[in-house]
Amino acid sequence: MAGEIGVRKVGPRTAAKGLVALRTMLNWGTAEQDSRGEALLLSNPLAGMKIPVEKNPLRPVETYDRFLELMDVAKEADWRLPLALCLVAESTGQRIGSILQLRVGDIDLHRLPHGRIYFRGETQKTGYDHGVPLSDYLRRSLVQYLRKLDNEPEAWLFPADRDASKHVDVWVMSKYLRRAYDLADLNRARGGLWHPFRRKWATERKDMPLKDVAAAGGWRDPTTLVKCYQQPDEETICRVVLEAPKLRSRPDPTPITTPGGAHWLDTTDRKAI
Repeated sequence: MAGEIGVRKVGPRTAAKGLVALRTMLNWGTAEQDSRGEALLLSNPLAGMKIPVEKNPLRPVETYDRFLELMDVAKEADWRLPLALCLVAESTGQRIGSILQLRVGDIDLHRLPHGRIYFRGETQKTGYDHGVPLSDYLRRSLVQYLRKLDNEPEAWLFPADRDASKHVDVWVMSKYLRRAYDLADLNRARGGLWHPFRRKWATERKDMPLKDVAAAGGWRDPTTLVKCYQQPDEETICRVVLEAPKLRSRPDPTPITTPGGAHWLDTTDRKAI
């Protein structure tokens, strides 16, 4: 029928976000009072409602070799993209929205050993200030990059194209990253654009102390880091199976590995272990 409004199917995550927002507003209504001192709502009709959960969420992880291929062409896509991509994928693991809101004054090249970059709480999803050390490579890249900019502390590190008083929009940088994928002849991961690089950063640091990885990457709750960002990978799974130490009932300085001799197998009466 002409003029009929189309219906678009949404996934469980989208539905869950809407329901959580609605439930929060309804909770507010039960706590607030009108001019007569009565509650705006007697009860929350969504109280106790089960929020839908996506059983198999898409959480793609980018890889270092693909990152290198993108870096080879990033400057062709946009002059700001190499630094933005490096900050997300290799150096800080921060959200692209926070990175694009960095100012020149947030960079301290005098802090040992190679400098430090500071993320202000107002740009963070978690709302707290924190600093991240710079690598030697990132320091050298920043020194060259800053020569193109106004060195005023309040100047944006990633200024917008037409108005340097504003920072470039995430949507604009996302367009340039998609262009880089096309230039590198790489397929984009289904289910994300910038977050796969954030998951790469987190997954590469699974062997490091969890609290320190969370602090460096801007996660206030390590649970979120483990659940949504650090992903299983083939190399680590192999180490879990093949390199785990043996649990002993008494101390023994002699290292042992799982025996592989024929006495472990009796092909006559038993199946292979």
